[in-house]
Amino acid sequence: MRNGGGVLGLLAPATSWGLFWGGWAALLPTLQDELGLDDGKLGLALFAVPVAAVPAMLLTGPLARRLGPRTLPLVTLGFALGTLAVAVAGSRWTFAAALLLIGATSGAIEVALNATTAAREALTGERLFHRVQAATPLAMVLAAPAVGLALHAGVSARAILVTIAVLVALSAAAAIDRRRWQEEAAEPGSARAERANGRLLIALSVVGAVGGTVLLMENTVEQWGAIHLTDNLHTGPFLASCGPAVYMAGLSAGRLLAQWRGERVGDAPLILGGGALGGLGLALAAAAWSTPTTLAGFALAGVGLAPVLPTLLAATGRAVAPSLRPQAISLVTTVSYAGFLGAPPLVGTLAGRLGLGTVLGVVALCGVVVMVGARSLRLLPAEAGPGTCDPDGASDDPGGSGGSGGSGGSGGSGEGDRAEGVRSDPPHHPRPSRRKGVAR
Repeated sequence: MRNGGGVLGLLAPATSWGLFWGGWAALLPTLQDELGLDDGKLGLALFAVPVAAVPAMLLTGPLARRLGPRTLPLVTLGFALGTLAVAVAGSRWTFAAALLLIGATSGAIEVALNATTAAREALTGERLFHRVQAATPLAMVLAAPAVGLALHAGVSARAILVTIAVLVALSAAAAIDRRRWQEEAAEPGSARAERANGRLLIALSVVGAVGGTVLLMENTVEQWGAIHLTDNLHTGPFLASCGPAVYMAGLSAGRLLAQWRGERVGDAPLILGGGALGGLGLALAAAAWSTPTTLAGFALAGVGLAPVLPTLLAATGRAVAPSLRPQAISLVTTVSYAGFLGAPPLVGTLAGRLGLGTVLGVVALCGVVVMVGARSLRLLPAEAGPGTCDPDGASDDPGGSGGSGGSGGSGGSGEGDRAEGVRSDPPHHPRPSRRKGVAR
């Protein structure tokens, strides 16, 4: 811990990131009034967030490969500056420019946080993804009512944003880590390595698509859960807001549960069970029998889907060599984010024709896609560790000997397996010695 970082260095940015986005929905009406924006102008300004986020996510992988542990504190500090820029924005154009910075740094945080967590798991042998990803939804659940109460008490939106910016900056300081990530492996340019890289790209895209399905289901609840309760069950504003809130609470609880007992269950069963519970919960909510059963459905969906994306990311981080890990995490995260972006317009368009309750039922069927997606883990190479071949054909073993042929995640054999880093022996989970300076 003397070198900084540690688990706190991951939890702090994840929490401050959640604080901003948790309070954002409550702050928007006040900011809209102060800036004099109608709904159309506000919508165009908000579009700056995804426009900036997607390219930033793609670029953060190579950046993380170059900067290593410095990436997360750097982009988190940028997010703090973006939050401060929103606080001082005085016109439509400065507000939109600030949101471009928010979108870019928010997308970068998502990739940097996942890449850093994967690297830390590889260094320490500790399971961290579920714990770290539980912090963000928990912070969002707490931030939303806290910001609402602060606004009700007369605190200005700008003062709230400045406070959040300070907290984000402090979390950037907590994320500073002077330890190096694992050494990168050499990158040969052989044709066999290129074929292996092509197969790895397909595997990562499929894994990302499963993550995108989860985020489509998640954002459907976040964006449309309150509307469903209002339109189909005629609840008041408070009970309507409880829909997304109980889902987020379920996410946090499910990830903490997976952190506690997930290792005994295994990756594929976690994803399989998560898809089943997530789909069942959304189906229960879509039925709209009563307000309590609908809220229970949203909570069950949160608990079920909670471990899926962290499990996919953790499996990706273990499967690839250190030299490829940042780009692999970046690709899976970015492809997954497409589901998050696509949910609001897709659900809105279908709801206009079929009704929101029916569309929620259709989205619940995505749970079956997640269940089938548990098999996507078989496409990944065998877990990269000391003495294994990396996915581009280079061996991490100092003696130069890679794994021999056999069956693995891709189902190949012989030379093809060696090119993809598939070993004939079962995956090994080495736990490094407890040397000084490594947080456990």
